[in-house]
Amino acid sequence: MKHIKIFEDFISEKKPNVKKNVKKINKKIGTQVKKAEKEMAKVKDLSKSSEVKDKMSATLAKMKVQLAQIETQKQSVKKNIEVKKSQIRTAKDKARANKELEKKAKETKKEESDK
Repeated sequence: MKHIKIFEDFISEKKPNVKKNVKKINKKIGTQVKKAEKEMAKVKDLSKSSEVKDKMSATLAKMKVQLAQIETQKQSVKKNIEVKKSQIRTAKDKARANKELEKKAKETKKEESDK
């Protein structure tokens, strides 16, 4: 029975590195969470003050917290997309490999029956 690909060719195929992409996204999420925590601390400090300038700064900091939270959600969705793409790619590869195996098995049976 012939092999369709050599093992080295299979290894050297260029496939997206999902683990690496997810790690990058997790790092971005961590950064956004830290930003949000920092801004929340700022909000708490500024909201205690009675000056108008500080109250306005506190409002701005709250908006920055919301922005960081939205960015975190965005990155989380990107991570889920990467994982799903990988699962789909794996399923397609598995289906293709099964078809090829069935095809080769039929060819082998045909060759054996001809002998």
